[in-house]
Amino acid sequence: MTVGNSRTARRASARRDEAAQERLDATPERLARAREAGETPTREASRLRRILDPFDTMRANRLLAPHDQKLNDVRWLIGESLRRTHQRARLDLLRAVAPDRMGGGSGFGPRLGLPELEVALHARDKLRKAEDRIGPASWPIVVRIVIEGGGVRDCRALVPEIATPWRADAVISDRLRIALDLLGGLLGVTREPT
Repeated sequence: MTVGNSRTARRASARRDEAAQERLDATPERLARAREAGETPTREASRLRRILDPFDTMRANRLLAPHDQKLNDVRWLIGESLRRTHQRARLDLLRAVAPDRMGGGSGFGPRLGLPELEVALHARDKLRKAEDRIGPASWPIVVRIVIEGGGVRDCRALVPEIATPWRADAVISDRLRIALDLLGGLLGVTREPT
């Protein structure tokens, strides 16, 4: 190999590494959510950005699908979609609006406020369907890790039949992976199984 070819190979390798880091970088929505939660994203030499959210860490370390990078990213996208659906389902954040302030004074067209209520109700229905689809054994694990931002260790009490911590962690991770696969079609990230 000549000197010119080795330089080209190093540049290509550097470009591939940059593309991989860009793909694994946190989304702007996740960065905003981290700031709201009081977390500060840190920059390291080996990684572009690090947020101390366990679900994002699972994605960065390829724990959602250790042997398939695309499946790892798809499972993370399913989890992000579930987080957004949970955010939309919060009816307590909606405020009542006086009827004379809705619609801008005219009697025609859609009223303001009704679409938010419909979106929230639709999101709650979707969460109920998700809970029914993945079952009572996996739903608390998904809620704790994906929605609440807890770690796998926080879910060990949800599998009391398993005595060893390392085996409990493996069972929790498997239940999380299977649940995310089942929710992909419901949340619109993947196609529904036929």
